[in-house]
Amino acid sequence: MKTKRIIAAALAGALILCAGCGKEEELEEEAPVGTAVEVTPALAGPMSAQSVLTGKVAAVNEVQVFPMLAGQVLTLPVKEGGKVNKGQVLFTVDTSNVTSSLSALQQSYAATQQATNLAIQSARISIDQAQTAVDNTQALYEAGAAAEQDLTKAKQALEQATAGLNQAQAQQKASLAQIQAQIDQINKQAQNGTVVSPCAGLITSVNVVRGGMASSAQPAVVIAEDSKVEVKVSVAEDVFTNIKAGDEVDLAIASTEQKTAKGKIASVPAAANVQTSLYDVSISLPSGVTPPIGAFATVTFYTNRRDNTIQIPTEAILTGTDGQFVYIVQDDGEGGKSAMRLPVETGLVGESLTEIVSGLEPDDLVVTKGQSYLSDGAAVRVVSDDDTAGEESPAASQDDGGEG
Repeated sequence: MKTKRIIAAALAGALILCAGCGKEEELEEEAPVGTAVEVTPALAGPMSAQSVLTGKVAAVNEVQVFPMLAGQVLTLPVKEGGKVNKGQVLFTVDTSNVTSSLSALQQSYAATQQATNLAIQSARISIDQAQTAVDNTQALYEAGAAAEQDLTKAKQALEQATAGLNQAQAQQKASLAQIQAQIDQINKQAQNGTVVSPCAGLITSVNVVRGGMASSAQPAVVIAEDSKVEVKVSVAEDVFTNIKAGDEVDLAIASTEQKTAKGKIASVPAAANVQTSLYDVSISLPSGVTPPIGAFATVTFYTNRRDNTIQIPTEAILTGTDGQFVYIVQDDGEGGKSAMRLPVETGLVGESLTEIVSGLEPDDLVVTKGQSYLSDGAAVRVVSDDDTAGEESPAASQDDGGEG
């Protein structure tokens, strides 16, 4: 009985082992053949070289406001980032040092006016007296009681009195005008203590503080006229020679809600900046895009535009001892697929695509992932990104296909 149990146990074990061997053979038969790769067809169409540079947002027309009168800042109702209208008060400066002599001048004006009025009044009295003397002498002369010489003297005295009035009036006018000119000058200087905006726009900088001093050494306030801004970017000569005003560019400005936008080259300089040897290019922004002044912007210029090109992802291109090459996938004639190594000549280079001048035809299936593990003629299987997410990369090939 014990012997039968031992035989039964041995048979069961053998069956289990056989079952395990069957599963291993089944797994081996189901194992995929070839290196997993991702492919994309070579595309035909227009292409441009791309140059990505960093610029800054600046005012189209920047207006600097300097105080006309130095002094302590009494009021400062504006702040950086605020908008102002033309004629709006920006700040006021203490004018007491200018107006300190105004009271004395006003008193001098009143005293001078009073004194000259008395002189004019006295001159008029003299005229009245001289006129009376002329009238009386004329009557006596006509009655034969006065000589013609007496009448002549009376008339000369009237002329002298009239000249005295004219002189008194002229002296009053000159004296008061001199004092008034000093008063007007002080009042004009005092008006400079109130600084107003010369234009409407956006305040980009405030360089004074309430209680501090304002001077003409630096602009107290800087205004972007009409709140118009643009992107300023400096480009090298190789880019400059391939762009012109009106060309479209791509903008990426993180500080705006839109994040990306289309811009246009507003102007290009006639010569390079003397200090940097670069060309300062202005980019206009589309309507509604108003980034803060000073914000950074990424500008993508498109140059060397070509209508008919073959282009593939740049990542698909490898470099070997004999130059650049790619792998394409083709049918191996036995129901499977294999990799074919093709040397290529490249042209324009974009942000993610590269032009293939020779070596490929449109719609060739170019390997974009897994190409570093291939060799010419190697078996491959085409998968998507999701299919390869959980797979480990195969060991790199030792031939020239692994150069890159």
